[in-house]
Parts: sequence; C-alpha cells; structure tokens
Amino acid sequence: MNKPIKVIISDLDGTLLNAEHTISEYSKKVVRQLAEHDIRFIIATGRHLRDASKIKEKLGVNAYLITANGATVADEAGNLIYQASIPSEVVKDILSIEVEEGVFKNLYQGDHWLMEENDTVFDEYYQEGDFAFTLCRFEERYEHPTNKIFFTTRDHRKLENVAKIISEKYGEIVDLTFSMPECLEIMPKGVNKGAAIIETLQQLGISKEYVIAFGDGMNDVEMLQVVGKGYLMGNATPKLVESLPKHEMIGKNSDDGVARHIEKLLGHSVKTPHKAVV
Repeated sequence: MNKPIKVIISDLDGTLLNAEHTISEYSKKVVRQLAEHDIRFIIATGRHLRDASKIKEKLGVNAYLITANGATVADEAGNLIYQASIPSEVVKDILSIEVEEGVFKNLYQGDHWLMEENDTVFDEYYQEGDFAFTLCRFEERYEHPTNKIFFTTRDHRKLENVAKIISEKYGEIVDLTFSMPECLEIMPKGVNKGAAIIETLQQLGISKEYVIAFGDGMNDVEMLQVVGKGYLMGNATPKLVESLPKHEMIGKNSDDGVARHIEKLLGHSVKTPHKAVV
C-alpha cells in the first residue's frame, strides 16, 4: 500500500481480541496512539452494537462501529446512523426450521440479543458484566425489526444443513455467512461489512485507497476486498485463506497480530514495554 493510511478497520473475535476474547493492554496502547497520527479507527464485527460499544469503552477510543455484520452502524458518538432488517414473515419462517439437537437460534433486535433457550456455544466469549442475551418466546417478537438471525452449534456439519435450506428458499432475500465454523449468520440481502464500510467511508469523505483492514472469518471477505489493503490473520479460517489467496497474512490474534502489524506500518513501537500474549 503506497498511500498514507487514514483509516484502520478491525474485526473483533479472532482478530483484535486475543484467545481469551479480551483486548490486551498492549493492543489498547497501540490503537489509542492512532489518533496521534490522525488515523481513524473503525470496529467491524458480527457482534451486537451494544456488545461492541462495551468493547470500544474498554479500548478507550473514538470509533465508528459497524456491527451485526453491517446491519447496524453507529458513529463515533455512539448514535445509530443506519440499520437494516429482515422481513418479519421471513424471520418467522426461518425460525420455524427444524434443527438438530445442539443447534441454537438467536436474534438481534434493537438493543437485544434474544434466544429461546440457553446457548452455551459462546460461554467462553463473555465475562461477568459483559453484554448478555435475553431469553424470550420468539413468537412474541415477530413484530419487532430483526437485524440479524444466527444459528450456533459446536458441530459445523449441522449448520451446513441449515444454510442449505435457507439459501434454497430465501437466497434472494437474505445473505448467509459463517463468522466462524460454529456460527451461521443471516442478514438482509446486500448487507455485509464491506457494503457498510463503503457507505461509512463516503460519509467520512475518505477514499478506500487510504484504508486497511484486518479479519479472520468468512464474514470478513467483503471488508477485506473493498479496502486499499486487507490483511488476513495468521489464525484465519482455511476457507477465508482460500477465498483471498493473494492477501497478505500477518500474526495471530493470540500474539496481538493486529497491534504488532500496526506498529510495523507506523514504523515505531508503543512507548511502554509489553508482554506478548501466548
């Protein structure tokens, strides 16, 4: 990338967050120093807006938040500036799909992450006090706008079966992606991180040639393609690596790969010593 960097975009899980799904002090220091270089920082994640907002607080920076894989976008002040929703009748039909044992159904609606039964797949992703799901009866929520539906399980094969059913019936209305092997995500058609980034950059008046991004999952494909340079994490899913064979690979999230590469690009180290996360 020959042009100066004006914006850095990062996914969270498997990317900026380490193996414990937290942000190391070292990564916080590196990201906070971007402002000194007049570089904007944007978070682009499949997580809920409220969830990402809590992580942004811990990070201690001003940042646009592209959340729910692009279905919701908030500005640096935290104001929701865009949201997309899936038609209610489609939501109802998708949620009626019979799934195998161990597959959980989830919704993002407004301020809520909703489930009908306790999903244990993401237990290790959250700590006490973090954003949490709410148990409900889906049939009582169909009239509320749904930004994203997702199915989770520890058996990826079961999700492939669900994806095939949804794609065959609603492929012209929704888009599907795997943020990780354990999570199948369904968004309104045309909604993804890449589309949200293009719109956000237009609002900021910044050309994509001045933008870099980091990602590790299949929900990052569009994002990594629309920016000036997209980087694959060393722990990226094999399917992502196959999809973007010409993209440069950096270090792993468990070793603060994003922060280390930002330092390399800026040509200096943070002002305080750090201990790598292993």
